[in-house]
This record gives sequence, structure tokens and C-alpha cells, in this order.
Amino acid sequence: MPHWTEASTSALASAEKSLKTVENLLSFVKGGQGKPSAKERAIFAAAVVFLYGVWENYVEQLAIELVGQLSKEVDPARIPELVRKSLEKKSAWELSISPGWRTLWVQTIKRSAVGDDSDRFGMNTARAGQVKNLLATAGSTNAFQGALSDIIPEHIAETVADVESAVDELVTLRGEIVHTGQVPASLRKAHVLGWENFVQSLCESLDATARAQCKALTS
Repeated sequence: MPHWTEASTSALASAEKSLKTVENLLSFVKGGQGKPSAKERAIFAAAVVFLYGVWENYVEQLAIELVGQLSKEVDPARIPELVRKSLEKKSAWELSISPGWRTLWVQTIKRSAVGDDSDRFGMNTARAGQVKNLLATAGSTNAFQGALSDIIPEHIAETVADVESAVDELVTLRGEIVHTGQVPASLRKAHVLGWENFVQSLCESLDATARAQCKALTS
């Protein structure tokens, strides 16, 4: 039977399904050149916000899915250092008996990703640094390792040096729209399409890299 790391995650399948919503949104926008109308610009803004939501949800669900699988089979001696640090304040009883370090690990990731019932809200924003930390704690040493710069949207490629910086650009753009209620004057359909391709390609890259890194911990 193939190891679970051989197939793409359910988190990726969900993200790819959600990305179709962006395609549906953009179908209401005319093709060709020209200044977009106010309605079209509103659609662009909605699409960017939705794309960010797909990205953040993907990262959260990927982390939960990885740790759910990895915690069942990894040898205690091979758990990531970040995991050790996150559990070091737990008592010997909690770690070895109830609920046990494997369950504690899963709970820690879920709390970090989506929060819990104790006023903890999970990941604040899906900037590259936070994503790397969350996924590293879930077993993926550096999920951005396999992401190539050629997936960076063309309209920012000259000013953004790497994929992680591009992620932060998307987060910033989304924040600008959400927190000001304004659509950046320069935002165009081509930009949204660029971000859509970026999110899809990045999710695919992270998925493959994270699974390979988790497999290395269990082999």
C-alpha cells in the first residue's frame, strides 16, 4: 500500500476546488484592454481577498493534515526540534500518559492553525514567516524549499526577489483592500490572474515539498 506522502493532500484538493470560484468571479469581467469599470474593480478586489483566503486556509489545513498523519508513525527521536520546544513545558504525565505527546502535538498544531475555544484564534496572517514556522512545527522543515521564482506574478517580478516575498506582497495587498475598503487604482484583471496562478502553483509546490520532508522523517 502506498505511503500517505505519495499522494497530494486533501488540503490541496480543497484549495484547487476553491480556486474555481476566482475563475467564476472573473468571468463577469470583460476581456481585452481598457480601464476597468467600478464594478469590475470591485470584482478584482473580491477575487484578491478570496485568493488570500484560499492560501491561508490551505496552509492551515495542510499543517493539520500533515501532523495528523505524521504523529501516528514518527519515532520520538526524530520529531522536529520546534515540536520538542512546543512540548517542553508539558508534564511527564501529559507527555507519556494522558493525552500523550502525539495527541499534544496534534492539539498544538490545530491551536496554532485555527485556534480553539479559549480565545486563541490561530494564525494571524499567512505571511511567509508564519507559514514556515507553522509547517515546520507540523513536520515540514522548509516547505518553501521547492518553490521556484518563475511562479512570481509577472507584474511584481521586477521588484520581488523570491517566492516568500511574493507571499508577503499578496498578504499586504489583501490587507490594503480589507482594512481601507478601497481598491488599489493599479489593480487589473491580469494582476488577479497572476495571483491566481501564483497561489495554485505555490500550493502545489508546498504540498510536494512538505510531503517529501515528512516522508524523510518516517523512513
